[in-house]
Amino acid sequence: MKTNFLRYFAVLVFAGALYSGHAQISFVPGYLINGKGDTLRGELKINPKKEYVNHDKAFFKDPSGVQKNYKPEKVKGYGFADNHYVSFTEDDEARFYKRLANGSIVLYKCSFEVINKNEVSYDYEYFLYKEGDKKLTPVKENKFKKQLQEWMNGSELANDYQEDKKFNVESAIDVVNKYNDWKKNN
Repeated sequence: MKTNFLRYFAVLVFAGALYSGHAQISFVPGYLINGKGDTLRGELKINPKKEYVNHDKAFFKDPSGVQKNYKPEKVKGYGFADNHYVSFTEDDEARFYKRLANGSIVLYKCSFEVINKNEVSYDYEYFLYKEGDKKLTPVKENKFKKQLQEWMNGSELANDYQEDKKFNVESAIDVVNKYNDWKKNN
């Protein structure tokens, strides 16, 4: 009985290791927008446990199986499923910014490296953008409702933003999407 339990446990551990290894990095169907603006279909290598990597490079495999890393200064963007990344150069550094809301007002997210006592971690910054803007506008996380009112020209929809002790990303996405839908229909 004890031997059967140990075998069963060993199989579970092995299966868990295979599953977690598989869940970490995989190729998913996606697209890449090259420097000329052409959309190429293929697969992207994604590691869901290290989302910050998506802001640094895109590892793309074309239909013929050719694999290549693309830096944000070489391509205009990429995407997979409901995730879309656009290349911007801010402060002389090109990065991929994840588009969280799209329309008249676009909300982006980008990762940055934080070093604290020789420990490296990653955090995120958020940005707003309107067509015709020359650069991204950083979100004022502590005054986002006021910033939204300015960006939405005093629209009452800005009051729907649910303030929290820290920046409420889900509420920001919801309010910006509602405004974009309203703007599209008016």
